[in-house]
Amino acid sequence: MPGTPILLLRFPDGEAEWRSSRGELPIGTLVRSRGVLWRVRDYDGEAVLLEEASLEDQIMRGPIVKPSPLGDEPTLLETIIET
Repeated sequence: MPGTPILLLRFPDGEAEWRSSRGELPIGTLVRSRGVLWRVRDYDGEAVLLEEASLEDQIMRGPIVKPSPLGDEPTLLETIIET
């Protein structure tokens, strides 16, 4: 889609992924990726730095699972809530 922002997501374990998004993700936004919830911690240039969502957020919006490994199939970035 022309004009769709592409973000580089950086996970705490050092992994990085390119994802499309409907727009910028404000700091504090909860997103679901790789099967779990993450919170946008900061921006570093064009990259979005993620941290694991709190246990409370995971319980409320679960399920709590380990991140699935990256593969060849595209995955979606789902924005859960903006704070």
